[in-house]
Amino acid sequence: MKLDKNQKVLFALVAFGIILFLGLSHLDLLANGLGYIEGIIHPFIMGAAMAFIVNVPMRFFENKVFCKLKKGKRAISLITSILCIVGVVSFVCIMLIPELVNTLYALAQNIPKFADETQKFLTSNSKNTKIIQEYIQQINLDWDSLRVKLIAFLQATASGLIDSTMSVLTGMVQTLVNFVLGLVFAINLLLQKEKLAVQGKKILYAYLKEGYATRIIYIIRLANKAFSGFFSGQCLEAVILGSIIFVTMSILGLPYAVLIAILIGALSLIPIAGAMIACTLGCFLILMISPLKAVIFLIMFLVVQQLEGNLIYPHVVGNSVGLPSMWVLVAVTVGGNLNGVVGMIVSIPTCSVVYILLRESVYPRLKKKKISNRKINA
Repeated sequence: MKLDKNQKVLFALVAFGIILFLGLSHLDLLANGLGYIEGIIHPFIMGAAMAFIVNVPMRFFENKVFCKLKKGKRAISLITSILCIVGVVSFVCIMLIPELVNTLYALAQNIPKFADETQKFLTSNSKNTKIIQEYIQQINLDWDSLRVKLIAFLQATASGLIDSTMSVLTGMVQTLVNFVLGLVFAINLLLQKEKLAVQGKKILYAYLKEGYATRIIYIIRLANKAFSGFFSGQCLEAVILGSIIFVTMSILGLPYAVLIAILIGALSLIPIAGAMIACTLGCFLILMISPLKAVIFLIMFLVVQQLEGNLIYPHVVGNSVGLPSMWVLVAVTVGGNLNGVVGMIVSIPTCSVVYILLRESVYPRLKKKKISNRKINA
């Protein structure tokens, strides 16, 4: 028996209702099933993300650097891109780890001295307030006792870690296997991206109406352009900002110039919140050395941030995103609440795509209804 259009719609709605009821009735089984499926496809999701990131420099090398090569252009560009990314990560680790170790050691030496000086300062400036002075004088930190307690805590933690060594090793092996599988999948994606794109288009046009398939392909291209432009611009902006911070701190003679510049450059990849986190960490580190220099750093950071926000960011990142500042704040807030740092980074280009699609839908409708901007602004 052949079903007409209304019967097909009714059958689809009934089937959807049954599936929804079964899913809500067995949420635990559904969650376990989704977790199992996510564990299976996790390496491929990781590989797709890696391919997207590597594709940005690979496209540059392929179109600008090795464009005259007739054979092997794609493979050489891919290898060069991977080497560049590994080189940048290695350089950051080589520069950051020794500085971080030295900073932690310096903080361990300076915190007791800073606490004593703070106590003396409060005592000398609270002579007119007897209650505060008596309370401050009662504060007596036994650093030797604190050190013993810290060592005992670390020993207890170490024994707990030893007990869970097998689970940690299993997790590390699983992560390594997922990374290798993801890397292999990413390399295959990049080497055959045109062929895979054609196959994807064939599937869309085969199973969907031509208008729907064309619209989906347009949205995918728009998303690819927004994400590629955002990530490449954000990385370039991070390098510029980190370099400015390093040069400025070196000129002003502020401590931890290399460490703070790298932290600011890395955290600036996180929109809005990254700058606040970097400023807080920098102020805390310098405060342990000199409160005056911490104030100088704060003023310097605010000036550089204004310069970066008004001159550098709009030209480097703003043109590729095309999103008003208010919606950037909304996107970062929502993305951060949904998925932390990753959500913050992904939210801006995603919101940019939605903003462009909404704008393309709104203006033709207003034009069709003959509603002018003068009438809206009245």
